[in-house]
Amino acid sequence: MKLLTPLLVRTGILHFILIVVFSTPSWGVRVKDVAALRGARDNELIGFGIVVGLDGTGDSQESLLSRKPIINALERIGISLKSPDILGRSIASVWLTATLPPFAKSGQRIDITVATIGDAISLRGGILIMAPLRGPDRLVYALGQGPIAGIPKGVSRADAIPEEELEKLPIGSRMVASVGQVIGGAIVEREISLKLNSRARLYMNLNSPDFTTAFRLAKLINQNLGFRSARAQDAGTVEVSVPDSYLGNTVELVSFIENLEISPDHTAKVVLDERSGTVVMGGSVRISPIAISQNGLNIQVKRPTGIEEDAQQNLKEDEIIDANVFMLKGGADLKEIVNGFNKIGASSKDLIDVLKAVKTAGALHAELVIR
Repeated sequence: MKLLTPLLVRTGILHFILIVVFSTPSWGVRVKDVAALRGARDNELIGFGIVVGLDGTGDSQESLLSRKPIINALERIGISLKSPDILGRSIASVWLTATLPPFAKSGQRIDITVATIGDAISLRGGILIMAPLRGPDRLVYALGQGPIAGIPKGVSRADAIPEEELEKLPIGSRMVASVGQVIGGAIVEREISLKLNSRARLYMNLNSPDFTTAFRLAKLINQNLGFRSARAQDAGTVEVSVPDSYLGNTVELVSFIENLEISPDHTAKVVLDERSGTVVMGGSVRISPIAISQNGLNIQVKRPTGIEEDAQQNLKEDEIIDANVFMLKGGADLKEIVNGFNKIGASSKDLIDVLKAVKTAGALHAELVIR
């Protein structure tokens, strides 16, 4: 089945693109693409660290954010210094962020994002010294250390380049980045255990809560695992009772459920991109009976009645009333209207303006997203 139907309409130098997304009950996706096991989620980590080895682009001597922590670190290895003893701008205080993925195990590595919090100019060429990464519970879940990467090429010593030469450099080369990454720089020290195999119930959370989709998912699981195996708690959660045959082997059960195919429902939505003239809509978008006049263009969306009903239902795309008028039956979709605009030579701006007005009038039965 064809899922995306693009329609390109050209009117002089103007054009607009309509992408219609159709969905039918026979079209399905895997459950794992619309839902996820509750608890199997990312966890955010934060930390404070010091970057060393910078080429004169670190924090100034007045910044205690970097001086004090480095003094404390040196004291732990038997070196006693005072803040004025640390000269130059080779160190910088940084804020660390990382994401601990679900089921991450001790010894695995994750990436760290590093950002300056003092007056450092650039982190290019620096090395992050060992720093703990903590969760919201203040426990240490990972330790980070390593060279800074991912910074675009810039000046290594901004104050050494004359202003007139700096202005001549391309914009990309003039960037002095203060945010970088330590790829695989954090080692997981603490695991977050979900203990799946000891559970008697599982909960599947929908990525986009919807009552119809939740009902369909519960019904699908019941059809494959047995009556009353699952029930929809609300629009976003389906509760699954672990069958006796899967007790102690929950991973296999989750894998089985994830690979079932479901036909998710969705809210009718129209997305307008005013810059490119692109219109993206779902197949469930409908328009109520309405009359529109826009820059000499006349559109009538009528509800069929009596003898006219059969004629209106058989109305084709090319049956235009005259050069500037076309009629559509009630419940027409946007594809029919766009085809009519094509016949009478309307521009993308006309279409977008009409859709805005139809939504304001309450005749467009869909969420309108304008970008």
